[in-house]
Amino acid sequence: MKQLALSINGTTITGPAGMPNGGWSTLMQIISAGITWLIIAGIVICLLFMIWGGYDWIWSTGDKQKVHAAQQKLVYAIIGLIIIFLAWAIIGVVYHLFFGGSAPAAGGPRPH
Repeated sequence: MKQLALSINGTTITGPAGMPNGGWSTLMQIISAGITWLIIAGIVICLLFMIWGGYDWIWSTGDKQKVHAAQQKLVYAIIGLIIIFLAWAIIGVVYHLFFGGSAPAAGGPRPH
């Protein structure tokens, strides 16, 4: 890191202790990682709701209200997955429009 530090007349200039000083690339990495984690969490939650809805449907024992409630869980979970994948696609298109190329995965290489 010393090679990247700013120095004037041999004196190394550093920022305040604990202050992030990575610039835009660090901010983009943080945002990219956050979006990736949100998408993964959303997918996992939707899949859990699908399992829960399937379980409720199996154990509804023919009660129409319980079957309807289970179907609603499944429908809402599928709608949630569709929304998550559409959001992921929109983020990719916006990234492509502003930065060119494909959207980076969290931890991947960044444009300079």
